[in-house]
Amino acid sequence: MAELIPEGKTRLLLVEGQDDHIFFENFVNHLADSSDEKLHVSNLAIIQYGGRTKLTLLLRELKKAQNFEMVTHIGIVRDSDFNTDAFRSVQDRIRTVNREGPPTLGIPDHPILPTIGDPRVSILIVPSVAREGMLDDLVMDALAVDPVATCVHNYFNCLEEQQVTIVPEKRSKAQIRVFLIGKNVGLDTDVSGITDRLFLSDVYETNLWQRKNLWESHELTDAKAFLTQLLAP
Repeated sequence: MAELIPEGKTRLLLVEGQDDHIFFENFVNHLADSSDEKLHVSNLAIIQYGGRTKLTLLLRELKKAQNFEMVTHIGIVRDSDFNTDAFRSVQDRIRTVNREGPPTLGIPDHPILPTIGDPRVSILIVPSVAREGMLDDLVMDALAVDPVATCVHNYFNCLEEQQVTIVPEKRSKAQIRVFLIGKNVGLDTDVSGITDRLFLSDVYETNLWQRKNLWESHELTDAKAFLTQLLAP
């Protein structure tokens, strides 16, 4: 059975699920290729905790893990979601596992900024701490450079005008698929070779994302700062 913290991994990035894993793995690879600094990418392990309600369990298991004493940095990513205080929720979950005994984890006072001590702990809320939503919304922000994004927003606004009840979580995910469909229906398709899947993980393979190098978009500045401090020498 594989160790929860693989041998030699001193920096941990905790993410909710597979979509987050793919996004941040791609982002980390971009930073490794483009940064002037020698980032500690080889020391990073991305671990999924399977949804916000399971973060406490993962933190508890990490504290008991064989290689935990070697960990120097922990970054925690969570969706802002809807009708929740996501940042406070992560703080509370750290407090919960700290009450169970040592070792204790630092509790960040602000998003992105890491705690002092060992390990350094930081939190990233997406799309932001001040805005409800999900990773899909953050990616859609970066895609706003393309005119099709305006069509996508107009489409969902039209549905609301027609009194179609839209669940916020479903809109966040559906808008990505609608965007990809919009890019795929033209003769000059922007979704190269993608015919059977139109999900969030497909966005980073589009000509648009690669041509515009959207990893460097202003909308991803906070995520970039979060990852850079997590991986910095």
